[in-house]
Formats: sequence, C-alpha cells, structure tokens
Amino acid sequence: MRASSLARCPATARTGARRGRGPALPSRALRDGDAHAAYVRDAANARAPPELASVLRVLEAQGMTLVEPRARRGIHPLVVPLAVDPVEGVTIGLYVKGEEDCASVVRVAGEGRHLELLGRNASEYVHRAIVEEEWRSDETETVVAAAAGAVGVSLHNHGAFKTSGKEFDVYVTTQIGKFPSSMEGLVRRHLKRDDVQSALITCDLYKSTFGEWGSSHAFVADLYNDLGRGEEARDAARNALQTPWATVGGDKTIKRMLDLAGWSGKTVTEIKEVLETRRGPNAAAFDGPKSEKQLAREEAELLLDQVAAGEIESATVNQRLAECYMKAGNSTLAKFVMCGSGSPA
Repeated sequence: MRASSLARCPATARTGARRGRGPALPSRALRDGDAHAAYVRDAANARAPPELASVLRVLEAQGMTLVEPRARRGIHPLVVPLAVDPVEGVTIGLYVKGEEDCASVVRVAGEGRHLELLGRNASEYVHRAIVEEEWRSDETETVVAAAAGAVGVSLHNHGAFKTSGKEFDVYVTTQIGKFPSSMEGLVRRHLKRDDVQSALITCDLYKSTFGEWGSSHAFVADLYNDLGRGEEARDAARNALQTPWATVGGDKTIKRMLDLAGWSGKTVTEIKEVLETRRGPNAAAFDGPKSEKQLAREEAELLLDQVAAGEIESATVNQRLAECYMKAGNSTLAKFVMCGSGSPA
C-alpha cells in the first residue's frame, strides 16, 4: 500500500485541520461522540455503536480522560481509542475486526500490545457500568448512571440490582449479558463452594461464548493446572495460543501458557510451524494449496502475534500489516491500519 493512501484518512471529525496538525479537541467536544463516530466511519468503513456518546460520558464519569480517535500511536493497530486512564495509563477503545460494525469495548495495556474485552457491545458496557456503580456504592452514587443519560434509563431501573437479591456476577450474567470478568467470577463462586463440576461447566460456557478470545482458554488452563489436571491444562494452553495472542493476556500470562503448553522458549513462528505440522502430511492434498489471500491473512496474524509476544515493535509493522490485508482482499482493514500509522500521541 502506498503512503499516499494516508491522504484519504480522516484528520479530526470536528475540524478541517490537516491530519496530525490540528489542535487537540477539548474533552467536552468529544462527549457527543460525533468525532469518534466520524472517524470510525471514514477510517474503518464501519458503523459506530449508537450508544457511543453514552460510553464516552460513562468513561469520563469513571475518571477517564477522553482522547481523540486519531491518537492511535502506541496502541494496538486495530483499536480506535476512546479514553485513557490517567492512573493506570491504559487505553479504552473500540476493537475493529473488519466487520461492518465496530462495537466491542476493550482495554489496551502492555504498551499497547494486549487487549482485554470489557464488553461485547457498547450497550452492555454501559449497562454493566451502571449496575457496578449501584453495587459498589450501595445505591448512594449515581454519577455513572447520570452520565449514561437516556440510554442508561432505558437499560436499567435504579435499585433493580439491590432488590433482586442476586450477587453481582450472577445479576450481570442473567440480566445484562456475558462478560469475561463475570464468567470468571461465577467460576470462582462455584470453587468457593467446592463445586468443581459446576465450575467446569461454567468454564465450558465461558469458552463457547468467548472462544475467539485467548483469555478464556488461559483462564481454563490455569484452573486445570490448579486442579492437577496437567494434560487438560496443556491442551487449554495450546488452544489459547491458537487465538490472537493480543487476547491471551499480559506478558506473564503468555509466558505461563507457553510453559503449560510445553512450548517454552519457542518463537511465534516456531509455534505456528508446529501447529501447521500437526495438520498432518496429507492436509495439503485434502485442502489444496493455500491461496495468496490465505497466506496474506496468515502473515497478518503472525505479525500481530509477534507484536503481542514482544518480538517486534508495533510501530514497525503497520506498513507490512496493511499490505497483508490488501493482498488478503481486505482493503478496509488495510486503510484503517495505515490511518493509524504516524498518528499523534
């Protein structure tokens, strides 16, 4: 992809400034979501969630500092930043995976290399934030609920959590939706009651719901390891390392999965070669030779996994990553990646 394609990237949805040179928008100008929605539309060819403005105001109410969508330097190349936690230094953003919609809310940590799923969509994220405030403050605070505005009112009746009599993770899972943190909380709840069977059943539900996220498999691998079930821990760890490595967890979690999988010391490339070999000698005969598009997709996955593993710097891969997406026939992601190249901090 030629560098000239950057000229088609949006600068700032609120100003006519040239890309990277316009004045930073004040936080209050970002609350209505227009700047982020326009960026998602123009850079990712995606539709921003209708609750985006509520998400931004909720993040601000939670103590975050809103940031411009073009401030993508140093974070995962497939994320549109929404806000930064000034205490922890992590970024909250929307995860762009190439679909028409851009809805998943994620936390970006580990120098921009690792992703944690906070909500499958904006609505669930807002709803959970309101209930969490009600839970933690025993109904005495409504800052987050007020920030959510009409969207919040449509999602939750104040006091409904307390009157339900349910534990937080149970209420969230049954009344709002499934979240990795709450699924893990339910597993721990069963373990505290020495109900291992129910814990493992919940783990199966966790994996079936969030199977594309390595963190679900990593959690299960750790549980099996704690239970002394080594072979199952190994298999779960290997499953984790077959998902995008950015979703597995932090550096310590990735190292732990490598150890449990029996792949300690291997590079990302070496592990992918092992997995390819395990397809069997006749795989090519059944599947046919890999197309140029498939090879390009696999190279893009390799690059992102190498970034997550800390083998290469994210700032060095954007050009090649965009080229891979172009060869794979995904010009939308190619443009989105290039729009993040050289973005202001």
